[in-house]
Amino acid sequence: MRTLIFGASGLLGRAVMRAFADSNVTGTSFRRQRPGLITVDATSSTAVWRALDQTRPDVVVNCVGERHPDVWANAPAQAYDLNVEAARLTAEAARHHGAHLLHISSDYVFDGIAPPYRPSSRCRPLGFYGRLKLLAEDMVRTVYPEAAILRLPVLYGPVEYAAESSISEITREVSSGRPVELDDVCIRYPTHVDDAAQVCRQLATAQVQGRLVGTVHHWSAAQGFTKYQMGLLIARHLRFPPRHITAGLGDLAGGDQPVDPRLDCTDLRVALSWPPENDRTLTDEVLHVIAPWARTACSCPDGERIYPINVRIGQRRP
Repeated sequence: MRTLIFGASGLLGRAVMRAFADSNVTGTSFRRQRPGLITVDATSSTAVWRALDQTRPDVVVNCVGERHPDVWANAPAQAYDLNVEAARLTAEAARHHGAHLLHISSDYVFDGIAPPYRPSSRCRPLGFYGRLKLLAEDMVRTVYPEAAILRLPVLYGPVEYAAESSISEITREVSSGRPVELDDVCIRYPTHVDDAAQVCRQLATAQVQGRLVGTVHHWSAAQGFTKYQMGLLIARHLRFPPRHITAGLGDLAGGDQPVDPRLDCTDLRVALSWPPENDRTLTDEVLHVIAPWARTACSCPDGERIYPINVRIGQRRP
């Protein structure tokens, strides 16, 4: 199976590349160029079509997009090009070349008022980011009705920089020891990126075999956390008092983030024969995720100097 991964330099794209490592896989990047990936501007029709001409893939996975909803708030044209136009160009090129397409979307297409959301549930995004994701889905469906769409929640895993995942961002804040207020209203369902990548691999295989074609799918971990709850979990594993962490309403105040966008993944779990015990949970994985991003040492509010777990996981320095 020849596979072309657009956006292979990002958190999900790297994991998808690993999941397809035993096949003939090619990855693309643009802003974050790196060895082993071909340079493709996904907003350029010429570049996208050339990539498919060169690789002749059986499957195209589109991981292009910006994870941070606020990054493009002041650049709507660029945001549209990256999230919507790139999706259209990829869908057009994949259909023309006879390749199956798996397009990655987000749980932000829902308003979070009446969870859990099934793939057939009505989409009602609250903010600019969610509207772009829904526009991209609509574009893909229009151009390539047989394409598969996979909606995912916030992802975590082996990040390359702290801002690549909200989990590592919260770790940096919590481990600084400085007072930090974290939202305690909006619920997230952090999902390990390697689980999401394996789902992509299984979905691609099902597409090639003629199953699960032209369908919207949901995938998510079952555990839900607010940012404040994640902060407390991280502080507990860093082994220092969480007195500097307070609960707030920060994310709710903006009015553009869903309160509870929990995805109903029943259909896909059954279709892939994926047992719940295969899921990685943040509770179990948090040590490995936060270790590289905890400060070497931090001063807690009570003046006690604590050495967090990035020295030896689960232990303090003497």
